[in-house]
Amino acid sequence: MLLEELELRRRAFLKIAGGSAFMSLAAGTGLSAFSANAWSAHHLKAISEDQGHALLALARTLFPHDFLADSYYGNIVNAIDAKADGSADTLKLVTDGAARLERLARANFDGQGFAQLPEKSRVRILKTIEKSPFFSFMYGETLGGLYGNPEIWKIFGFEGSSFEKGGYLERGFDDINWLPKD
Repeated sequence: MLLEELELRRRAFLKIAGGSAFMSLAAGTGLSAFSANAWSAHHLKAISEDQGHALLALARTLFPHDFLADSYYGNIVNAIDAKADGSADTLKLVTDGAARLERLARANFDGQGFAQLPEKSRVRILKTIEKSPFFSFMYGETLGGLYGNPEIWKIFGFEGSSFEKGGYLERGFDDINWLPKD
């Protein structure tokens, strides 16, 4: 029961943050940034399309921001594919990990693939592999690929590094208006 409450709080926070980011983006740059930014797995070199879709679903499950287009998560999959293309060890880690996700999904959810499962079911599967090297690799790649992307900073309302601008003090560090007020 406590886990479900935490999940609800996390989703509520993301919904509030996402709404604010959306309004900020819409007001600042217009809605054109939210065009159908679909991601395609056709250009993958080392991993298969099915594996690419599973990795995209995994990345979305780890850091779920419904207001972000698949293309942002697809960039992470592309980077992983490039690493796998250059390293046999990484390729094995990724392909074995994606295969394990598929086996777990199909065995526990009536033959459905990992990418087709609802988020709660994907979370249940990820909890079973969270101590694996594959999970750690994917977590690190997704974390860096998503939150290290300056294009996404703009969507979240993050201005980026402040060091070269004299720091955060006296520059409106407390102008966050999307946090709930007590």
